[in-house]
Amino acid sequence: MAEAILQLVYISRASAPLDDAALEELAQGAAMANADNAITGLLLHDGSRFIQALEGDANAVDATMARIARDARHASIAYVERAFVPVRQFGDWAMDVRRVNDAQGTRAFLADLKRTLRPVDNHRLVAAFIGFAMLGHPGLRARGTPPGVAGYA
Repeated sequence: MAEAILQLVYISRASAPLDDAALEELAQGAAMANADNAITGLLLHDGSRFIQALEGDANAVDATMARIARDARHASIAYVERAFVPVRQFGDWAMDVRRVNDAQGTRAFLADLKRTLRPVDNHRLVAAFIGFAMLGHPGLRARGTPPGVAGYA
């Protein structure tokens, strides 16, 4: 029988603003480290905060989270969820990184995020990621949710 996958989701505050180059450096470093440890996940960044899902072997996820907690780019880490799941739900990327406020359009960004989150069976986590994106995207705060993307289907 296959071992259950540890799924850990946290939100943190960026200790300093990250420009595109710094976010790309963070993403590449995370992808390499995660690939070496069979960790997959999703990271959203809105300019001042992060929300990230990590999935994999419990020891590897816990070691990765300990490394993140020591990383000076993160402050005020709050854990959203730590649970075992039967299969990976956040894709098969070593790390999928998206900058919330770089989306070409609110409709396209939220529709894409919903597609990405479709395999996630924990509706609280889906709501956490969508809520994070809505709070971090100026267009969504100003106009509300575009028609057809508010619900999870």
